[in-house]
Amino acid sequence: MIIEKLVSEKKQVEVPVFTIQHKMDNKTPKDFHSHRGYEMVWVRSGEAQFIFEEKVFHLKKGHVLLFNSSELHKVRLPDKQTYDRVMLMFHDDLFSYEQPIFQEFKRLLDQQPTPHFFLQIEERGYENFYHIIRQLLQEDMSPDKWQHQHALILYVSELLLFFSRAIHTSMDHIFHISNSNPVRTQERILKEINSLWNTNWQLEDLAEKLHFNKYYLCHFFKKEFGVTIHQYILQRRMYEAKKLLVETSMPIAEIAFRIGFSTASNFIRCFKKYQHETPKQYRNQA
Repeated sequence: MIIEKLVSEKKQVEVPVFTIQHKMDNKTPKDFHSHRGYEMVWVRSGEAQFIFEEKVFHLKKGHVLLFNSSELHKVRLPDKQTYDRVMLMFHDDLFSYEQPIFQEFKRLLDQQPTPHFFLQIEERGYENFYHIIRQLLQEDMSPDKWQHQHALILYVSELLLFFSRAIHTSMDHIFHISNSNPVRTQERILKEINSLWNTNWQLEDLAEKLHFNKYYLCHFFKKEFGVTIHQYILQRRMYEAKKLLVETSMPIAEIAFRIGFSTASNFIRCFKKYQHETPKQYRNQA
């Protein structure tokens, strides 16, 4: 249930203050993207690969991933598999006051090596988690909306308390899924690309550093991540540009140079094509 809708500037994507959905379709955004707030995914059946800037999580049945969704990310699904999951998203505006549990949750998540928390939900011992999710889903579907927002705040606070205790007391539950060779290879490639995305990089040099044939590297990246290396770097540049436009007063020309464009005009043309408005318009509206 959407309490309020804030429209982001990229392709008019709606950013809900809170939403929860039980979904079984295979529809996911094609590109790397980001949005304000936090996101939780509980996989009930099937598999999904969550790709971040330098981290890859291969989620299966019973896995829960909680993350700061302002980080650039993408979901990649295996072909022709049912992807049954509960997705929950919220951001700061859900709380009309400074909620102590929410503040502590943010602090604990920020202390992690990366802004992600992984949990293996087992059949026993997680009745509290199931109960909270059930309450949120029932509240979302209930026709009686009396005190609806207060109920959501109460149940989300319960969920944040659950995760905060898990992060604080059960560090063994934090599981970075990097055990398999394919995931290690994916992360190694992402790490190398994220060290040069804002430079005048060359595919041949990248392939040499990674000890890959350049044609195989391109094929592997597209197969694993669903976009080309060039597309990923462009999406990363636009992501960084939008942050600089909103968070700083840096001149457009300096932003262009900072994110790897040779001229401001090239940056403005590319940004307008990607964002459907100029950097100056984006900054003024944001």
